[in-house]
Amino acid sequence: MVTISPATDGWRVGGGAPGTAGRSARTLEEAAAETPAGSGIRLLLPVSAVLMERMRLPSSDREELGGMVVLQLEKTLPYGAEEMTSGFNIIRQEENECDLLAAAVSNGQLDELCEPLRKRGTLPDQVSIYAVELAAKFPGEAVLGLIYREAEATILAVVENGKLVAAHAGPTEKEGFLEELPRMLLTAELEGAPVNFTKVVLERELGGWIGGVREQFPDVAVELGSVDGPLETGSMNLVPSGWTLEQQKLAQQASLKEWLARAGVVYLCLLLLAAGYIIWLQHEVGAINSKIAAAAPAMDVLSAEKAKWATLAAATDPTRYTVELLQQINKCIPTDELHVTEFIQTPTQFTVQGEAPNATVAVDYLDKLREDPDLKAYRLDAPEPLILGNDHAQFSITGTL
Repeated sequence: MVTISPATDGWRVGGGAPGTAGRSARTLEEAAAETPAGSGIRLLLPVSAVLMERMRLPSSDREELGGMVVLQLEKTLPYGAEEMTSGFNIIRQEENECDLLAAAVSNGQLDELCEPLRKRGTLPDQVSIYAVELAAKFPGEAVLGLIYREAEATILAVVENGKLVAAHAGPTEKEGFLEELPRMLLTAELEGAPVNFTKVVLERELGGWIGGVREQFPDVAVELGSVDGPLETGSMNLVPSGWTLEQQKLAQQASLKEWLARAGVVYLCLLLLAAGYIIWLQHEVGAINSKIAAAAPAMDVLSAEKAKWATLAAATDPTRYTVELLQQINKCIPTDELHVTEFIQTPTQFTVQGEAPNATVAVDYLDKLREDPDLKAYRLDAPEPLILGNDHAQFSITGTL
């Protein structure tokens, strides 16, 4: 699994191996090019790409909480539930209530962001938030302030026992960030996040800021730390539901390309064997023709026997006896007013002609003949009944084997 996460100058591409900082890429196009073909992808979004909101909801199972989170997010977002993907992490759970951090991302923006990956025939298998997974690296701190750089912003993340509870983006310049820091802390506190930090960790690349940060937190230990290295996979996955089918199609396309490449190799091998195979076929065809010529007299005898038995079928098959046919024909007469006036039988066909009181009765008679299981070997056809001067219907029904 390859992880693509936000970095100071763009994106970081790494496989998650311990001690591996990953390769840097200025754009997601470059990050996509750095990703080995066929690799699974875990995309970690910057804070600026998602909306995060702290909520306090009644304690329930995770599925019901998910439904409540969506309802709450719809009240603050400019788009409906079908246009976004949401998730949440539980910060604290009590008997009747629980605190959680909900996050939502626009499906349209996520599609646009991941277009470079889609062009390469793949999409992320997991989508999470970098700040959420970075917070999990500090489970031992009761309340931690984490300051690090994400592309065009400097992030203040509030972490409680390894769980992100708030995150805000500030300016990238030192003076601008330090000036904005009190407002960011006040906003986090109004959102319900604790800001009585037991420690503040500053990204090593921002080491020149440590003096100014210590002035902001005179009673708190401020130290430099690393935000590189492997991150744990959290429970929040913001992969849109529509990507599942698209992933299957992309996987099928990749499999098809691989299959076509293998088929090309096999085809070249077959071409090398084609000449010898054709010679062998010619030899086999000659041998088969010789066997056919030798078997021709016996086949003629069998054909004659088959024709003889076909001629005798009318005499040997009880279902084709004239008496049996007449019994079935009379059994199907729907009313005494219908009269059969003529019956003609040949080895492969019979014809019934008669007169019915009206056309409906004649059609009904034809239907009953067709439904008779003893006549299922015959295909029954009949023209439209002829209406006589006395309104009776003259019919003719033909059964053919």
